[in-house]
Amino acid sequence: MKKILVFCDPGIDDTIALIYAFQNPEIEVVGIVAEYGNTNRRFAVRNVQYLLSLLGKTDVPVFSGAERALSGEEPVAHPTIHGDFGLGPFTPPDTDESLRENFCDLIQLLERYSDELTIVTLGRLTSLGMLFLLYPNLMSRITNYHIMGGAFFVPGNVTPVAEANIYGDPTAALIVMKFAKNITLFPLNITDHIYITPELAEQLDVVGCEGILYPILDFYYSFYQSQIPDIEGSPVHDLIPMIALTNPEWFTLKNYLIYIQKEVGIARGITSADMRPYETLPPAPIHKVATKMNMTHFEEHLLDIMTRKPD
Repeated sequence: MKKILVFCDPGIDDTIALIYAFQNPEIEVVGIVAEYGNTNRRFAVRNVQYLLSLLGKTDVPVFSGAERALSGEEPVAHPTIHGDFGLGPFTPPDTDESLRENFCDLIQLLERYSDELTIVTLGRLTSLGMLFLLYPNLMSRITNYHIMGGAFFVPGNVTPVAEANIYGDPTAALIVMKFAKNITLFPLNITDHIYITPELAEQLDVVGCEGILYPILDFYYSFYQSQIPDIEGSPVHDLIPMIALTNPEWFTLKNYLIYIQKEVGIARGITSADMRPYETLPPAPIHKVATKMNMTHFEEHLLDIMTRKPD
C-alpha cells in the first residue's frame, strides 16, 4: 500500500484524483490538506468533507491549509472552470467550524507516517512550503513527492507562460523545490493532453458518487469545449500524479535543474529546466520531470479502478 498525504484545492480535477485514490486498492490516503486555489479555503475544506461522506471515508482526517499565498495577496478563484463552490453545479453542505484552523494537528500525522509517506500535491504549494520553514527536521524524513505543476517550454494555463499551481505562489514553489527530496513533477506538458472523454465519463460509475461524478465532469468539459471547440474531453491534470503512484512504468522521467521565476509581471510563475548538455550548469535544485506518458492502458485502467466495488 502506498500511504499518501494529499494537498489539494477541490476543484473538479482534484475531486476526480481523490476518488481515484480512494478507489485504488494499492493506495491508502492517510490525510488530506485542503487550501485555497481553484476555490477558496472554506469551500475546499467542505468539498473534501462532502466527498468523504459520499465515499464512506469520514475517518480520514482533513486539515485546513493556507487561505492565501505567502505574499499575502488575495487569491483568485476560477468559478467559470470549477463552479461557484468548486464542484461544478453542486453546492455541498457547510463544514464543521472546528476544521477551519486545525493545520497544526497535521504534525502528529507527519510524525507517525513520515518515513513511509508520499506527499501528493494537486494545488498551490503554500501549505507545504510553510512546513519546510517551520519543521525542517521533520520534513527531511519525507523522501517522496508527486507534484502537479509547471509548464516546461509549453504554454501555461493561467498566463501565456505559467501554470496555475506555480503561478499562485511561486515563492512557496521555490521553497519546496529547494528543500524537498525526490520530487517528481507532472507538468502541463503531459497533463494538458490526457482527457476523460464524455463517453468515458458516462461509464465511471463510482459507488456513492453516482449522482455527482458525471455532472461535474460534464460541467468541466463544457468549459473546455467553450474555449477549444474540437477538444476531445476534459483534461484531468490532478489525476495524473495519482495514477503514477502505482503505474510508474507508464511515464518517462528525466532529471533536470529546475528554475522558477517569482518576479511580478509576465515572468511570474515560469518554470524552466536546464536541458543543455554542458558539464557546467547554473546551480539549481535537481528533480524528476515527467515528459511523456504511455496512454495505451489509460482508459481501461481508469474504468477498472473507478468502477471497482467496495470490499
